Amino acid sequence: MALGTTTTWNGSAEDGDWGNASNWSNGIPVQTGVATGTAVIDGDEDITGGNPTGHTLDNVFIASTYTGAIGSNGTPLELDFKELNVNNSSSGSTHYIDKHTGSNTGVVSISGTKTGNALYLSGTIDKIIVEADFVGTVILGNSASFVCEPKDLVVMTTSGTCDASSSANVEWANSATIDVLSGTLLLGENIGQDSTMTVSGGTVTVSGWTVETGDTINMHSGVLNWDAGSSGLGNVTTQTTVTNLNIFGGTVTTASNETAYVGWENIKQYGGTLNFRSNFANSVVTNTYNSYAGIFTPTKQSVITVAAK
Repeated sequence: MALGTTTTWNGSAEDGDWGNASNWSNGIPVQTGVATGTAVIDGDEDITGGNPTGHTLDNVFIASTYTGAIGSNGTPLELDFKELNVNNSSSGSTHYIDKHTGSNTGVVSISGTKTGNALYLSGTIDKIIVEADFVGTVILGNSASFVCEPKDLVVMTTSGTCDASSSANVEWANSATIDVLSGTLLLGENIGQDSTMTVSGGTVTVSGWTVETGDTINMHSGVLNWDAGSSGLGNVTTQTTVTNLNIFGGTVTTASNETAYVGWENIKQYGGTLNFRSNFANSVVTNTYNSYAGIFTPTKQSVITVAAK
């Protein structure tokens, strides 16, 4: 197949094999070491085998009219792509795709009206964009063997969910950037060393967190539910500490937190709401809390280590 051409999956051979030329309108979309044009996935035939590992592909477009499934649990389709666009219709099936190690960094754009789990995504990926019209759930990480390693994430969906809650399946790159404009983001682990998460809408729920250096959370709007923390064993003030929390607006709350200690290193509140009240958890600020405006609700517990407001 020549550089720059386009071929469409039609599944004519009905064997689910990516590597069977009879399943494509214009031949197999990859050759070893050769970048090609666009692979369009359409029709209703599943893609179950023939992973083109070690190959390079410019663009993969999963059409909104495609109703088949791609890969399976634990055995995703492995592709080395520059860009992957997933547009799943309401009748589409779940896709399991791994960005295979290669010459491309990979950018993924996810849209479509399929509810439920629309996509399991793994591999080292430069940027993931969850588009505004996406309504289902994209899950980062196929398994502990197929971990998702995102560099940047943009969540724009108004009613969809990006699920990164399985800590064994997600490993954020250093200096990562996470932008949450709306929708729901579920986090089960730290966002990476020297990384920044900016929340300007939607809901972020953090269920697990391991201490890392240089991580920063900026709250402008929306809700950050902080359910992570220490069980109370070991060094409780540093095991789950966030380095910098800056609150300009929105709400940061531990209201549903049931752990023993919630760790923070530096907090600056310029507005919004900071609610440390919960039935059990005690927030520990190990360095500074500076409040210039906004609403602050202290913990129920008898001791909280914060500077005077």
